[in-house]
Amino acid sequence: MFRFHRTAAAQRARATAAFRGAAAAAVTAVALAGCASETGARDGGVAPSLSPPVRPSPLWPQYQPPRPPGTGQPGPAFKQYPAVPIELPGSGLAGVSVRKLLERDPNVPQLVRAALADCPGARCGLRAPVHRDLTGDGDDELVVAFDEPSASLTLVQVYRASGRTVRPVLITWGQLGLTGETFGRDLVITSTGHDGSFTTRYRWNGTVMAPGASQNEPRSPAAPTGATAGQSGTATAPQTRTPR
Repeated sequence: MFRFHRTAAAQRARATAAFRGAAAAAVTAVALAGCASETGARDGGVAPSLSPPVRPSPLWPQYQPPRPPGTGQPGPAFKQYPAVPIELPGSGLAGVSVRKLLERDPNVPQLVRAALADCPGARCGLRAPVHRDLTGDGDDELVVAFDEPSASLTLVQVYRASGRTVRPVLITWGQLGLTGETFGRDLVITSTGHDGSFTTRYRWNGTVMAPGASQNEPRSPAAPTGATAGQSGTATAPQTRTPR
C-alpha cells in the first residue's frame, strides 16, 4: 500500500513537470513570434500618391514679343556724347559757368534751356555744382543737377574734361527732388516717388558713367497723400538727344 502511494505521487510529479515545461515552451514561442513580427515586413496600407512637380504655365504661349529696335547694338549708355562747344579756362571745369555750359550743350533739351532764363533767381532750378573725381584720373568731374517742377523731373549730368574738350559722360532723369552721393568713384542716384524709391549706381567704364546695380524699394501700401490713388511715381523724361 505504501508502495502504491509512492508510485502515484511520482507520476503526479512527472506530469506537473511536463506541464510546466510545455507552458514555458509555449510562452517562449509567443515571444519569439512577437519579435519576428516587429522586425519583418508589415502591410502599412495603401502608399500615398506622389504629386507631379509644379511647372510654369504661360498665359499666352503663342505670343512672341517684338524685337526691340537696334537689337545687338550697344545702348546709349555706352556711347560717347557730343562735345560741348565751349572754351575751357585754365582752371578747368572749376572755372566754367554752369549756366553757359548747359546753354551750349547740344545734349540739353529745350525744356531746360528755356528754364535757364530764371537763373539766377528764386525760381532757378539749378543746384549748386559739385566737383568729384569719378573717373580716377586725378581731375574732378562736374556734377550738375537741374530741377524742373513743370515736368516733375530732375536732370543730372556729369561733365568730364579731356584736354580742351568738355563732354557729358552721364545724362539721366529722375523724379523731381532726387538725391545723389558718391561711394568711392561710384555715383549713386536715388529717386523717390509715389511707388517708393529707386536707386541706381553709375561707374566709369572708360567712356561714360555706365549704370550698374539698381535697387527698387517699393513703398508700403498706404493712402497717398496729396495725390490721386493709383498715380505712378515713375517719371517720363523729356526727349533728349541720343549720344552718337
